[in-house]
Amino acid sequence: MYEVTGSGALVGTVLGVRAIPMFLFAPLSGVAADRYPRRRLLQASQALAALVSFTVGAALALGFVGTWMLVAFTLLMGASNVIDRPARFSAAFDLVPREVAVRAVALNTIGFSLMRIVGPAIAGYLIAVVGAAGCFLIQGVLYAASALVVLAVVFPPARPKTGRSAFADMQEMLCYAASDRATRVLIVLGALPYLLLIPVWNTLFPIYAKDEFAAGPQGLGLLLTAVGAGGTLGGIIANALARIERQALMQAAWVILMATAIFGIAVSPTLVAAAACAFVAGIAEMAHTASNMATVQMAAPEAMRGRVASLTMLYPAMISTGSFIAGPLADVFGARGASVALAGSAIAAVAGLYFVTPLVREMRLK
Repeated sequence: MYEVTGSGALVGTVLGVRAIPMFLFAPLSGVAADRYPRRRLLQASQALAALVSFTVGAALALGFVGTWMLVAFTLLMGASNVIDRPARFSAAFDLVPREVAVRAVALNTIGFSLMRIVGPAIAGYLIAVVGAAGCFLIQGVLYAASALVVLAVVFPPARPKTGRSAFADMQEMLCYAASDRATRVLIVLGALPYLLLIPVWNTLFPIYAKDEFAAGPQGLGLLLTAVGAGGTLGGIIANALARIERQALMQAAWVILMATAIFGIAVSPTLVAAAACAFVAGIAEMAHTASNMATVQMAAPEAMRGRVASLTMLYPAMISTGSFIAGPLADVFGARGASVALAGSAIAAVAGLYFVTPLVREMRLK
């Protein structure tokens, strides 16, 4: 989008529309994760993603490309994620004992981070060699393979149906989330970096690569790979720190570290220096995510875990919302100025939570 239009605001917009299906359907996807076999939900989400990727790849190869297509692609991929994530995250608690659930979630983030290393590193060069169309077609093949891999996972039997309506189940979850103080604090802590910091990767990194460092798609691939490499280490660190009781306080510290690393990116004189800071930011991002995803679900009643997990779908929706902020900021202040503004806002928000909400300091892992 940035290559076609040169507009940071439009980059933010095309990423921002991803929030629409997340805001509309996230609670319903949580109800589905508690009511229907999670294996089928995971397969359906990957099949939809594969179909969309193949369609966009074919359209690009035939020369039918426009802003509307990228917006439609983003909407449908957002719908795929809405189906996938509550079932995926709550499945961890189906497959391992509760006492090692934090480690299981951390291992999941390590796997995700490893692919963030391999994917961007390959994609930067594939874009140069086979173009965006080829990348979308390869992506479709990989999504289809993911749907098949789910067949190898042995899930426990589905829970018996309660006879309650889906609306009643959703209402029960929303009332619980609104009334439980620990859940409210954890959701706010979890959403903060997704709203103010992670949009730097999607919205500002393309601008850094093209305008600040004149590095092209290979430079963008390096920056994203650095985040993924740091995320792998962050997942390992989260696994090692899984027994620490004060997970909320630790999550606040990870947000501060991530914001500080983004300050470093903003003042980096070279691409290599920016990649080093992105590596540190990736550590903090994944360590924070692993801790938060696990503690949100551990605080929830077992029968409501899938529905509560759907609240974490607001996190990627926050990335999309943050993209609406980051894009226009980049048009006005440049990528570096926008990064400073976003990182400063995140630090101020965490400081406010720390001093206003005692639970950030006192909450302990049960």
